[in-house]
Amino acid sequence: MPEPPWPRISEGAVFRPWHLARGHAHVAVDCAPSAGTELVLSHWPAAGTPARWEDDTSALIADRYLRDPPDGGRAVDVLTCDHYDEDGLFALWLLLERPCEGDPRRALAIAGAEAGDFGTWTDPAAARAAIAAMRMAERHATPFPDVARILASVRDRDPAGDLYAAILPRVGRLLDDPDRFRLLWAPDWRRVEEDAALLDAGDARVREVPEADLAIVEAPRALHDMAVHPRTARMRVLTALDDGTLHLRHRYETWVRYVSRPLAPRVELAGLARRLQRLERRPGTWVAEEMAVIRPMVYLRGPAAGPAPSSIGADRFAAELVAALRDADRGDPGMVGPG
Repeated sequence: MPEPPWPRISEGAVFRPWHLARGHAHVAVDCAPSAGTELVLSHWPAAGTPARWEDDTSALIADRYLRDPPDGGRAVDVLTCDHYDEDGLFALWLLLERPCEGDPRRALAIAGAEAGDFGTWTDPAAARAAIAAMRMAERHATPFPDVARILASVRDRDPAGDLYAAILPRVGRLLDDPDRFRLLWAPDWRRVEEDAALLDAGDARVREVPEADLAIVEAPRALHDMAVHPRTARMRVLTALDDGTLHLRHRYETWVRYVSRPLAPRVELAGLARRLQRLERRPGTWVAEEMAVIRPMVYLRGPAAGPAPSSIGADRFAAELVAALRDADRGDPGMVGPG
């Protein structure tokens, strides 16, 4: 990519699907660069976003770009993204529509991207907008016939580009009044509220193990991220269900280039899986997914492939995790993951 002065997004820029933009001059938003990329505005790791615009989400990066656009540099007329999600949608909308700083839709787009990617929010409207943005692009939920046709017809490639082209013109209406799209967000939001009520009533709880950057969520069922993540800043989340099922998941913040505060690096946990396997008294195999996975898990894989009940218990799991992390600090081979 060119060195500064950085290219600038032209006033009349348009979105083009990834497969059409690749190989031609474009700005890559919320994704990695490819052939033809002139500028990257993305929180993906090692994507190459200029330091002056780096932030936790791609929507925040877009906001920074709008507040501090480059001087000079050649104009680029095309924006693209290689996958569909809330952060990509709202970042693209910001860069294409350029709402003024006082426009409440701009603030809601930024908050909605955080709620969608990280499950954290303070304004319910942001969480609801994020949920609705995803439901718009789902075959059995979308209210838009053109989106339904795209999902039914595109079979030989990812439909993300076509979905963006169809949904971007509707984002302004969503951000202007998320309640207009209640039918899209209401079922998921009901689940968020029910799970939050469990936590408020003490029927589920979140407790922390700071030395492992760990939150233990003890609950009768798996809880929605939007009910849990606003209650803890810990980046490892261990879900412990009443039936003995345990699974550890790294939060998405640990995969992206997160800059607002330092996060502990991911640590390869194959050694933890071996520790747990030696302790396990129930059928199954402890699995530690690779740290390159966006939200890697450690879990007991049972006959049905998914997480299965374990004999170990949350407190023993936490103790073994602390020990495994201590081994990683000492440089035990096979424990340290990508930095």
